[in-house]
Amino acid sequence: MQVWLHSFWVAMVLIGCMWGMYEIGAKQIGNMNTKKAALETPVTSTQASQKLVDRDAVVEAFDWTDDKGVGLEYNEAELLQMQKDPDNHNYKKILRRFVQSELKTEIESFQTIGSQLNPRRILVATTDGMLYEVTMKKRSNHRQMWTVEGYNMTAGYRTDVEQEQDLPEDMYPTYRVMELAEADLQIQAWAKQLIQNSQGHTFNTALNGKTYLLIKTSQSETDSVEIERIRIWVEEMLVYYQTYEFGEGADRSILNNYLLIEVPETAESGVTFYNTVTVVR
Repeated sequence: MQVWLHSFWVAMVLIGCMWGMYEIGAKQIGNMNTKKAALETPVTSTQASQKLVDRDAVVEAFDWTDDKGVGLEYNEAELLQMQKDPDNHNYKKILRRFVQSELKTEIESFQTIGSQLNPRRILVATTDGMLYEVTMKKRSNHRQMWTVEGYNMTAGYRTDVEQEQDLPEDMYPTYRVMELAEADLQIQAWAKQLIQNSQGHTFNTALNGKTYLLIKTSQSETDSVEIERIRIWVEEMLVYYQTYEFGEGADRSILNNYLLIEVPETAESGVTFYNTVTVVR
């Protein structure tokens, strides 16, 4: 009887151990299958495109909007009180506090836009899918304290929906930079003479309902020019470009001694060129 009970007890222990091992194995296999399914689940185009936001287009929209948003003002008593807070000397802390208290949301990401650091323009994406331009200023007469000077929100630009973040075509026309040989023979003759005999100038002409722009650097082989953007405003074509003066060690694969540009429309009020940046390296 004792031998039988002992054998029975040993058998039950073995069965229990085997059942436990089965459960552990089944759980591990289930976890592996879950991970495999997660890895094999394709990312849909909607999921991918929801995160694709053209920040350049948003910045340009803020640059050109007539609505400058909300401005903030502080009296001297407020500024004197604010400068006592050491956190007010860190613009990132000020920005986070402002978004939480005034915009009633949280920051998802932000970045300084433009080259000017004071006042500083910041593009802010929030967790509720909105995009804001926040302007901040560091006040030297108040212990280098930062303050929020204003903010703006461009309607139609979000980070949480599937949409194209394109600028209006009537305001930002399409254009193409072309080789001299690609142009109409009449445009070739016009541009070739200017390229050979001029330096550091801009030119424009029209033919068959199109505008042709020529931006020429100096005769130096290491000078270059880049187109920044073209805009139509009140029937005037505004052309923004940058010039570069590289040294002898320049990467010649990026150099443009001139740019010939075709815009498929004309502007009744003419063309104006703006050299926005000159870089000497």
